[in-house]
Order: sequence, then structure tokens, then C-alpha cells
Amino acid sequence: METDSFFYLLLRKLPETLFALLHLPVAMAKDYRFDAVEVKKAYRLDGLFVPLRSGLPVYIVEAQMRASQKFYPNLFAKVFTYLEQHEPDQEWHAVAIFPDRASEPRPQPASEDLLTSRRISRIYLDEIDTQSDEVPGLKLLELLGRDEADVATIGMDLATQASHEPDCERTAVIVELVVEALMRRFPKLTRDEVRRMIKLYPIEQSVAYQEILQEGREKGREEGREEGLEKGVIKQKKEYISRLRKRGLKLKEIADLLGDPLAEVRRLARR
Repeated sequence: METDSFFYLLLRKLPETLFALLHLPVAMAKDYRFDAVEVKKAYRLDGLFVPLRSGLPVYIVEAQMRASQKFYPNLFAKVFTYLEQHEPDQEWHAVAIFPDRASEPRPQPASEDLLTSRRISRIYLDEIDTQSDEVPGLKLLELLGRDEADVATIGMDLATQASHEPDCERTAVIVELVVEALMRRFPKLTRDEVRRMIKLYPIEQSVAYQEILQEGREKGREEGREEGLEKGVIKQKKEYISRLRKRGLKLKEIADLLGDPLAEVRRLARR
């Protein structure tokens, strides 16, 4: 299961997920800029949270879905190479993510002091507490850690929950991340098959999206022309597509979410 790119997408689009994992206030995400960098072209970090104000640590996130005895030496090599290149005095905290405890490397004397220090947190996906609905990123991680028999139900719950988000762009991001996570769990399925598996309806049926279209209709009525209704809706839809593209979604992903033909989304994006 190829997951590196998923963790990058998840942490970039829902950065509060990291702080929820560490049982820290999710509002801390506002104090950080998420980044993924290469250090000396030899190492690539899965996730990097750089503080926007002094006094806060940099968070370095690495996920390992298959057992590897080289994981911790590799992680700490990345940490100290990053510090050497950027700010040697920077406070830091490493976050290691595993599917379960059995996947974590066995104890290694060379790393023992660092592993028992306050500078590292170890997260096991099958032990995540997802009772709260406030941080959908936690349930998205649960999709990677739970048995395959359970993930379709979790995916459906997440998609339903996302449809009630007040922010339509956030709804689109969460829905697309659900699809991306499930495609990594079921690599033989197509995107359409995954969407059918979780009974995913076009995002245009969500409450937030309907509010966007209603706003367009009202603006059209204000213009006092019959064709103003359609023009108002098209304008709102164009603005929505533009915002989703800025959030990192591709035109094909947006078309899937809207349930619209790709050619139509392409046309609106050009206009």
C-alpha cells in the first residue's frame, strides 16, 4: 500500500490532524506552515510543520507502513540534517506513524536515548481515538489502520459527515481524501468503484454547495433578467471551481466531486 503521498496530502490539507494526534489544541495549526522538503537531496520528509512564531518546536512527521529496522536511523538522520541546514538551535519534535505496534522496529540501543526522550511521539493507527467528529483527519487515518471489512462503513460515515460541513471547499477536500485513502487500501479498484463502494453522491447534493448555488440564483434575480438566474449560478460555480483548484484539487477530481463532465468543468475553469 503506497501511502507516503496520502500522508502528505492529508497533513497539507487538514493540518490540524497532527495536533489532534498529539492531544494538543487543534488551533495550534494556525501557528505553523506545513511543508515537505528535501534535505541535501538524499532525504525527503513526509511532513514538516515550521513554526510561524518563535518559541515553538518544528514538527517532523514520518510514516512507515512496512516494518523496517532502518526507520529510526533514517528518521533521526533527517532531523539532524534538517537542523544543520536550517537552524541548529531550533527546538524539534519528531512524530513517527505506524499502522500498529507490530510494525514498529524492534528496540535498538543506538536510538534508545532519543526514543525515551520528550522529543518523539509514536502513533499507531489502529489505536487512534476517533470518538470526536471535530477532526475528520483522525478518521481518515483510521481508514489506513482498520481492517478492510470496516473501512467502507468508516468511509461512508466520513463522506456523510463532510456533506454537512459549512465550508463547501472543506467538504470537497475531505471527500477527495476519503477516496484517495480507500484507493490505497484497494489498489485494484477504480476511482468510480471506490465512490460506489461508499455510496458517494456528487458533492452538489451537499448543504454547503446548495447554499452556493442559491446565492448565485439570488444575485441573478437582483439583475432583474430571466437569464440572470442561470448566469448567477454559472458565476458561483466558476468561483467554486477556482477555489478548489487553489486548494490543490485537479480538474478531474473536481469533476468527480461535482458529478459534472470533465469537459464542462474544464470549460468553466477556462472562463
